[in-house]
Amino acid sequence: MLEGIRNRIMKRLLRQEENLDLKDPQVTERIFRLELGSSYGRYWDRLARTKQLAYFAVAGLPFGENPTDENIEEHGRQTAELIIKTLEISAEDDVLEVGVGVGRLAGHIAKKCRSFTGIDISKQMVKFAKKRLRAQENIRLIHHPKSDLSLFPEASFDKVYFQIVLIHLDREDAFHYLCETFRVLRPGGKAWFQFYNLLHPDGFKEFKYAVELSRKLGGKLRGRVQLYTSDEVRKFVSEAGFRILEDKSHLERLEQKYAFTPPDKHWYYYLIAIGEKPLGK
Repeated sequence: MLEGIRNRIMKRLLRQEENLDLKDPQVTERIFRLELGSSYGRYWDRLARTKQLAYFAVAGLPFGENPTDENIEEHGRQTAELIIKTLEISAEDDVLEVGVGVGRLAGHIAKKCRSFTGIDISKQMVKFAKKRLRAQENIRLIHHPKSDLSLFPEASFDKVYFQIVLIHLDREDAFHYLCETFRVLRPGGKAWFQFYNLLHPDGFKEFKYAVELSRKLGGKLRGRVQLYTSDEVRKFVSEAGFRILEDKSHLERLEQKYAFTPPDKHWYYYLIAIGEKPLGK
């Protein structure tokens, strides 16, 4: 009986959180609380407790608007196209996305490869991704509660990418994921690793915001933003075994320069390392 009452209360609370105006800073301020949890899985599950909040967690405010099925799909298109082009994803490739979220990029990239696997530490995120992408037959979406790629044997994939994922991990976990990526890639395979740049003025603003929020909350959020310098990214990627493809990477010390118009202003404080697993490894 008590369980039934508890479930009804939770359903009522969740209904109250649908269709929030996430453009209101006071609303978003109430979302990010220490009560989200101390483990990655619990943090992201609780943050993604409704579809709208799950979309907001992975895409913020697409084009300055509250996230919807339509705008989150379009929001991921240009980034997906850049990943496809940079990694040279082809119809013969088996592709892995680590931190697939709600599948913002997955639907676009899966159309260009042989098989697409997306994993996420959040069961809630995977649930929403499966609903969005159920019509695409070459997509496999998996909830994996560990901070590793232990589900997969060596040399399982041709291409692997992390987009807006490593920035939310402790450094030790981020480096372990890089090492795991090297293990599951086939020789000659390529990986996309995206980070935030501490030395860029806007990147440092992200860091200061994390500091201020931690002080305000009286503790650190599990999924708080982590930042790196380009030298640190180079060290991590090379120590994991990769050869960094300089012509494809964006690892300028301060601000990145692109031969294309970036999807949004945040790209100028990105650090993007493209690593290749050498043949014979």
